[in-house]
Amino acid sequence: MRKPVLYVGVIFAFVMWDLLQAHSNIGDMYKSFMPDSETKAASAQPATVSIVRSNDPALANPCGVTDESIAFQTINQMVRRAIYLVDPTGLRSIIKRGDTVLVKPNIVQQDSSGSGGVTDIRVVKALVLLIDSIDHGHIKIIVGDGSPRPFTTFEKNTGATATAWKALFDVPGYQLLKTEALAAGIDFRLSNLNGNSDTNPWPELDAVSIPGGGQALPQGGTYYVHQDVTHASVYITVPVMKIHKDVRYTGAVKNQIGLAASSRYGFNKTSGVSQDGKIHALRHMGEMATTWHNWQEKEIVDLAVIARIKFALVDAITCLDSTKTPNYSKVDNSSSKISNRVKMNTIIAGFDPVAVDNVCCRIMGVNPDDIRHLTLAERVGLGTNNPDNITVVGSTIEQTKTVFRFAQPFGTTNSCSYGQSNRTWLLSGLFPTAGITDPMNHEFVANEAAVAPEAGVGTWSRPTYFTDDQILLNDYYATLGSQSAVSYAFTYFTSPSALPAELWVGSDEALKIFLNGTVVYNYSGIRTFAGNEFYKEIVPITLRQGSNRLLVKSYQTTGKYTFSLNICEAQTNTLFKGNRVAGLKFSSEAGITSVDGRTTPIVTGFALNNCYPNPFNPSTQISFSLGMPGFASLTIYDINGREVSSLLNGQTPAGDYTIAWNALHVPSGMYFCRLVSGGRQAVQKLVLVR
Repeated sequence: MRKPVLYVGVIFAFVMWDLLQAHSNIGDMYKSFMPDSETKAASAQPATVSIVRSNDPALANPCGVTDESIAFQTINQMVRRAIYLVDPTGLRSIIKRGDTVLVKPNIVQQDSSGSGGVTDIRVVKALVLLIDSIDHGHIKIIVGDGSPRPFTTFEKNTGATATAWKALFDVPGYQLLKTEALAAGIDFRLSNLNGNSDTNPWPELDAVSIPGGGQALPQGGTYYVHQDVTHASVYITVPVMKIHKDVRYTGAVKNQIGLAASSRYGFNKTSGVSQDGKIHALRHMGEMATTWHNWQEKEIVDLAVIARIKFALVDAITCLDSTKTPNYSKVDNSSSKISNRVKMNTIIAGFDPVAVDNVCCRIMGVNPDDIRHLTLAERVGLGTNNPDNITVVGSTIEQTKTVFRFAQPFGTTNSCSYGQSNRTWLLSGLFPTAGITDPMNHEFVANEAAVAPEAGVGTWSRPTYFTDDQILLNDYYATLGSQSAVSYAFTYFTSPSALPAELWVGSDEALKIFLNGTVVYNYSGIRTFAGNEFYKEIVPITLRQGSNRLLVKSYQTTGKYTFSLNICEAQTNTLFKGNRVAGLKFSSEAGITSVDGRTTPIVTGFALNNCYPNPFNPSTQISFSLGMPGFASLTIYDINGREVSSLLNGQTPAGDYTIAWNALHVPSGMYFCRLVSGGRQAVQKLVLVR
């Protein structure tokens, strides 16, 4: 096995971070929850995303947005305009002479360009030409992907029976691009990120370790990726915009699943390979029979961390909605076209891949808050998923919007149409029910319907983040055992207007839900809420504008003790059903709604958020809250515990704060930020990567 590559070159040793480490015995050690303040990145920095359509009047050769015969010259102009709108230097701000630039398209299989199944070669060609124009012949450009279906001799040794590809990425047109690029004097090559050797690809791979153990614990914080990824100076992701049957939406962030080398993880990547006893595989949708964990979003985010994405360019020339039909063309672009193609002739671009995906989702009529890998990517500091932080230039979202169908038939309870459960809750309990005749109608918390708790006050927990759509209360209440008990989970949320909505809810046992003091759901039985299910029932509710209170009362006797919950649009068309209400935001703190409809959070306690960006170079923003006035200090330490910088040290009023730390004077590595006030302290890690 190759020696692991550690991205910051050091391993932090503070015991306080043990909670975030991967565990060797996942089934016994994995916890589905953690303190929200220890996992949440600070408010993301503003981002700009461009949208350029083929009918843009600024183009020299515009055409209709559904024109099937769109020419390369138009696509070339669209790509350049989209990039220059967000970077007036034309990527010179991130690319210089002597750099190695890895361009990562989405090449799932041998589809032809224009099919919607793979990145259109013309988009990649336009990007390659622009990069080379920065310093002709002096920038190394690599176009590579790790498709799950290369069918090489190496794969044949694993027992696969499919026909081998004639050449790397031959049908989509990448061999022709290579020929044209080399003839033009461009320093260009193609790379199979699974390994370019037909018989022994493993020496080309690096085992890359993620500081803190990453998100997908089955991988142990280490992934096998090609050296072209780890050695690249600049990494640019170039996906197709489309619906995905498992993760609902695929784009700039999800495209990184192609970095996991199939020569280690299998063909497909969930199977492993016989050469190492199939010990490596992407776990995706859980692995334990008794406990449900969704690893797919976590693997995607881990690989996006490894990628260090510098720019995202999304091909929305031809897209896919719904479930991909099997009758795609393997030879040319003239016959057997995929029946669920959506012709849009659009390019979306930006530096922040999460913000780019947020815009793509809104163009497709998908709520970005329902995309699990996007909310997790924001949480770990890869970008912003908040539309208030995103400026759209070029065409508008409304001008471009085309509502896409979801991938699975509505009514399938593990359908991607569910969206995402609320995952951060205030919890109260356990309350034993021995001797109580009717536990669900017994008030274990006084005046339960009217509760409006403050985090960490009384019997209520600090905000607790659950890492899966099923809220595993049995995991949180480790002492539950076989006793019968009741507990409460509470959240505030704000609604952009008063409107009808749907409560999508699931549980294994009795569940009572109060909305603004009124019971809107009351289930009293026992049922099987399987590991791959997200909801059991859909209940009509009415939201009020501004702040709302939601209380979930749970009862358990069998030991599983889990529920999930989302608040979705009241959509009658089943092809588009399941979006969370647009603009609805869950919160662990109450809000005051002003006359203009904006919600201002009330400062309720002491909290230190993760810095953003993180990893960073050379500066980062650190946000924190002080619930009461008094002496406060904010100090940076290195991995050896030495003080590096004092950012705050004195009497400080209560409130929310953001302080910048410029790390120009210190070397790359792991650092720790400690906030102390009112006898309390919190610590967050910071990673400086130059």
